[in-house]
Amino acid sequence: MKEGHKTIPFPVVMLGLVSFFTDAATEMLYPLVPVFVSLLGSGAIALGIIEGLAETTASVLKLAGGIISDRTGRKKLLVLLGYSVSSLIRPLTGAAASPWHIVFVRMIDRVGKGIRTAPRDALIASAADRSIRGKAYGFHRAMDHAGAVAGPLLAVISIVIIFHFFPDIIPLNALRITFFAALIPGFIAVFIIIFFINESSPQIKTIQKSRISLKAFNKNFVAYLAVISLFTLGNSSDAFMLLRIADSLEESGALIALTENLPFIKIMLNRFPDLQVQKCVMSIFALPFFWAFFHMLKSVLSTPLSALSDKIGRKKVIIIGWCIYALVYAGFAFSDYVPEDKRIFAYIMLFAVYSFYYAFTEGTEKALVADIVPEEMRGSAFGAYSFAVGIFALPASVIFGAVYAAAGAMYAFMLGAAIAIAAMLSFLIFVKERKI
Repeated sequence: MKEGHKTIPFPVVMLGLVSFFTDAATEMLYPLVPVFVSLLGSGAIALGIIEGLAETTASVLKLAGGIISDRTGRKKLLVLLGYSVSSLIRPLTGAAASPWHIVFVRMIDRVGKGIRTAPRDALIASAADRSIRGKAYGFHRAMDHAGAVAGPLLAVISIVIIFHFFPDIIPLNALRITFFAALIPGFIAVFIIIFFINESSPQIKTIQKSRISLKAFNKNFVAYLAVISLFTLGNSSDAFMLLRIADSLEESGALIALTENLPFIKIMLNRFPDLQVQKCVMSIFALPFFWAFFHMLKSVLSTPLSALSDKIGRKKVIIIGWCIYALVYAGFAFSDYVPEDKRIFAYIMLFAVYSFYYAFTEGTEKALVADIVPEEMRGSAFGAYSFAVGIFALPASVIFGAVYAAAGAMYAFMLGAAIAIAAMLSFLIFVKERKI
């Protein structure tokens, strides 16, 4: 069998299914969190703190999880623990009475993500030959995104059922019930780990100077981490895109206008006499569809575009992805200049293009990590990579939220685009890759 046609290994397939169900559970909540935060009485700054603290918490645990997995060799146990913590705590978002309660829940959820991410990525690296490693990571991201398509659709189905059987329920309580329903796909993911994922007997290796220090890694990997950190500083939470859409479309009333051609939705909206409540309900329905469409494209594109890095090189593919990122952020910055009746379609196009950024970069960035560090240090390296991606998430999201609140969405998104361009130039100059 030719190298280019090697099949995805069974462990990678199973880990892909785990990510599918986990992301389905996560994305039943994520696209609705901006609306939920607004209904609790807060806005962009609170959203930035929530998302920033969550990702920073995960980043610290990812680094520790990677080092522990290298030292103990028990990657499956860490993966199981991490997914179990997230699956149990995540639905408790529905019990939040203030945005600060969400901070606590999200931080514990991210603890689970932090524990599992590096050992899971190391399991994928061990199972996949280098000749198809970009394809393997792309497949895993594709399954993750497929779950992110299913999650928002499940959320919409849940909300429709709730509004149908409980016509007097307020939108806030409908969201709470939907969030609790996310327990179900989370439990399925844990079941798959327990019964369908195995690893060979752990080989405990002594890793010299593998503490939380960059001295254990070569200069090229350290340069890569520095560039990733710079890019992350401009890469705020995607929840701000959803907030941007919700703010823009609610102000224009474009979503309400669409209901003239959707009699089922119009009948449901007529149960709420207040126009502001109607706009809120339309956001609850619309945002999951934007998010599902976005992840559907990511799911389709992730495997082939990550696999492209196996042929033309990791750097070229990552640069293409970062260029797309900067262009999309510029598009969101100036979206208010689009006529109101065409703004919905402009956002759909921006999300479609944005999906290419993720498809080009997510699997490829991890494949580059596996390429430029020794095998016995991959767990630690993936932990360091995740740490670099996550540690700047707090300042990135807090700064973005502050600029969004103080100066407006246009300046916040322009700042993100400018930082992405600076990171891209640094990547071209300072990071080298192994020849494919």
